[in-house]
Amino acid sequence: MSLVAEFSLPRTDLLLGRVPTDWTGRVEFERVVSAPSTPLSLLRVSGDAEAFAASARADAAVESLVELDDSPAGTRYRLSWSAAAESVLRPLLREATVVEAAAGQRWRFRLRFAEFDDLTAFRRRVDDTCTSLELRRLRDESRAEETKTRITEVQRRTLTVAVREGYFEVPRSATLSDLAAELDVSKQAVSERLRRALSPLAADAVGGTTRHS
Repeated sequence: MSLVAEFSLPRTDLLLGRVPTDWTGRVEFERVVSAPSTPLSLLRVSGDAEAFAASARADAAVESLVELDDSPAGTRYRLSWSAAAESVLRPLLREATVVEAAAGQRWRFRLRFAEFDDLTAFRRRVDDTCTSLELRRLRDESRAEETKTRITEVQRRTLTVAVREGYFEVPRSATLSDLAAELDVSKQAVSERLRRALSPLAADAVGGTTRHS
């Protein structure tokens, strides 16, 4: 099993509490596997890096923030957490691999857990230390990989075009005729491809199986 949980946190709760309300930059920690060493220590900032640095250095959770380099891609920093912050972060990330940790208007964390029990233990620790961290999405990647194998390349391309052209939007910005013209096939062919592709996806979403599974 491989579970990926997506969490959300108000940006003012971590490092960005003192940036201007109209700050439109982005902070992204470099992707690393959590280890006994200090977690989440290298990050890149795009936009107004000076506003971020001033806010981060004023945060009680930060011991120090050192600029490493500056490039068109952003400014890189090495962050050292305070002892109090590390005492919270290390237990929280003991069983998790950090897939993504980034902030724009809100913090977004994607964490991978090997077992459901690991996620449960993480949630218990979160409830004790960070009540504003909100679980937004949970995905079983092992089931997702199985689903991919049940969708043909033609069906995947049809789905890709349908999403890109806005077929699933409300209201729709593309019709079956539009998709058929883009793919150079009949409307019936597009309709059948979409139904066959969506069937296993829908079954996975509700934890069921299709009649032909």
